[in-house]
Amino acid sequence: MNFLFWAFLGGTAAVAFPLLFHLIRRTPKGRQDFSAVMFLRPSPPRLTRRSRLDHLLLLLLRAAAIVLIALAFMRPFWRTADETLAEPPGRRVALLVDTSASMKRGDLWRQTLAQADKALDQLEATDDVALFAFDDRLRPVVAFDSGPATDREIAVKRTIVREKLKELAPSWGHTDLGGALVSAADVLAAVADASQGQGDVGATTVPATAQIVVITDMQQGAKTEALGAFEWPEQVQVDVRAVVIDGSSNARVALLTDDPAAIGPQEPRVRVWNAADSTVEQFRVAWANEKSGERDIDARAATFYVPPGQSRVLPVPRENKQHDAEQPSADRLVLLGDDEPFDNEYFVAPRVQREVRAVGVGRDRADDAQGLRYYLARAVAETPRRKVAFDWREPGGELATLATERPHVVCVTDAVSAVENVAIVRYVDAGGVALVVLRDAAMAESLLTLIGATKATEHEHTGGVGEYAMLGQIDFSHPMFAPFASARYSDFTKIRFWRRRTVAIDEKANVQVIARFDDGLPAIWQRTLGKGRTIVLASGWHPRDSQWALSTKFLPMMSGLFDRLGPRFSTAATHVVHEAVALPEVTLRNVESQRGNDQRGNDRRLGDRVVRTPDGGKVVLASAATAFDATDAPGVYQVESADDAWTFAVNLAPRESDTAPMEPAQLEALGVKLGMHLSSSDRAAQERQLRDTELESRQKIWKWLIVGALCVLGLETVLAGWRSRAPTVPLGEPA
Repeated sequence: MNFLFWAFLGGTAAVAFPLLFHLIRRTPKGRQDFSAVMFLRPSPPRLTRRSRLDHLLLLLLRAAAIVLIALAFMRPFWRTADETLAEPPGRRVALLVDTSASMKRGDLWRQTLAQADKALDQLEATDDVALFAFDDRLRPVVAFDSGPATDREIAVKRTIVREKLKELAPSWGHTDLGGALVSAADVLAAVADASQGQGDVGATTVPATAQIVVITDMQQGAKTEALGAFEWPEQVQVDVRAVVIDGSSNARVALLTDDPAAIGPQEPRVRVWNAADSTVEQFRVAWANEKSGERDIDARAATFYVPPGQSRVLPVPRENKQHDAEQPSADRLVLLGDDEPFDNEYFVAPRVQREVRAVGVGRDRADDAQGLRYYLARAVAETPRRKVAFDWREPGGELATLATERPHVVCVTDAVSAVENVAIVRYVDAGGVALVVLRDAAMAESLLTLIGATKATEHEHTGGVGEYAMLGQIDFSHPMFAPFASARYSDFTKIRFWRRRTVAIDEKANVQVIARFDDGLPAIWQRTLGKGRTIVLASGWHPRDSQWALSTKFLPMMSGLFDRLGPRFSTAATHVVHEAVALPEVTLRNVESQRGNDQRGNDRRLGDRVVRTPDGGKVVLASAATAFDATDAPGVYQVESADDAWTFAVNLAPRESDTAPMEPAQLEALGVKLGMHLSSSDRAAQERQLRDTELESRQKIWKWLIVGALCVLGLETVLAGWRSRAPTVPLGEPA
């Protein structure tokens, strides 16, 4: 027999009360007055213990009634062997450790390891644990078991998990908490499906409970967008164990703009953000490089006063007047006065002017305001970041050396001979870029192979009202028109064309039409020829043909086109850690120029590129690589190829600096089920209690015990009444 409530067993101790009452002598109930003692002071008799038990049957009945009532309150029931429950399966616990850059603050990482050890200590032998690290992506460290494991295997795995924890360290990635939780939930679902698929056909299996334990600093800057579009599984619960650091302030610095025309070439604008929970309001910012000392940085620093939760923008001179020409250019902003140094540097690619080598083929004079050359030269004027060096040659000159000269672009504005056409075609086929502006139909006829056409005719409007053409259909995805994709800049209806060339595109040529006139005829197209490409304009930009050169669209379009050509010494755009950086295509002329270097002992294959990381490492990329994604740390990276060497800057994600704490309730508002599943032993005890309650409610043995107690009390009452009748004592005859 089993009982639901063993605490009522203490009620059987009440059996001692009938025994105690039987052993204590009480005042007699009978009373007889005597005249001889009526004047004496009465005194009650003392209670004394009896020397033996009287009425033993009454004592046993009363004790039995108390025991039966106590047993009834204990809710007894009978359990058979068929009603024995199987032990529930253990939990699958995904232990997520935050390794983002914000975990570099103070002693947060020490707290994280301590919390992870505590979580492992709280696991039972039946629990399966997997270790994951996350920043902006989830990385599995120790996977779940593929099948049942022995006690020894479980112990070995726990040891492996602890060893792997010691090997982890904070990275430079930002915190994507939402993405990590969603990925962990998907992993748990996949493991559950796999385990059910391995079971016996027709067998009923109880799935293990899914639990996520995430250890993070719960910063406000953590990304949670992935949770908004994800339906959180009901069976997966998340236990958030936040690590905090007290009394710490955090701020960050960033370059607002590096446009020399904004304030001046030496005074770009800098923004400083201060965290909402910061206790510091005064900071200092200075430009520096890898060789700058603390004293030099402090001497050049500009002071910022930034209240908590706000930001300020001020110009900061890039270099001082006594700058040493032998020192490298400043490539970073340094923030002074902040408690947490992990985000106190903002890297900028050094400013280097790129030289674009161009060859022009045409008869226009440089000072002819009615010619194509005049407007092109002003559209691609020298800037601090780019210089176009034009070598203009008249048709009939020497063009056979284009393949060996390897200019970055060839601009053709006049008709050429058949021999010159072949030379330009070979140059483009080897990976060059040609910009062809069709001045007339005769010029188009001389370049049919280059422009991918079969026939060309002249189309001239008479100049009457409405006698002009406009651009109609435009492909804004092409790099030439991509800067104008916004609705604010996409209006080209004010550009009118008086003269244009009607060209029949060769269907066999690899031609992409970029823009069409309003009557559907091609206006601008690109022909891919071998490894290079040719960009063709059916009308010129000079006043004789159109209003293009006088419009506000001409300068940014031509400037942007030449910006994408030539060597990429640096990029103005900044990238964040773990962001893929697009790489330019390796052309055949790049390979040929590299061949000589490789014969002199270069350690990379033809066409390969080398990326030098901020820590001095070297990564070799194949010629087919289109992007570089090993941006694992902030700093300035340098890409080296056959005839190209350029740099780009990588910085910490801005939102990683928002270290103010976030409440776990924000995750719950996004659908995450917060809490901790019961362990297998606790669930077994809970299920056993429910089963026992159900058995007891069906058997209802307590009712029979109450009936038995009432019967015993009735018998005790009858026996006590019969025993209490006092016998009649005769007193004799009256006198």
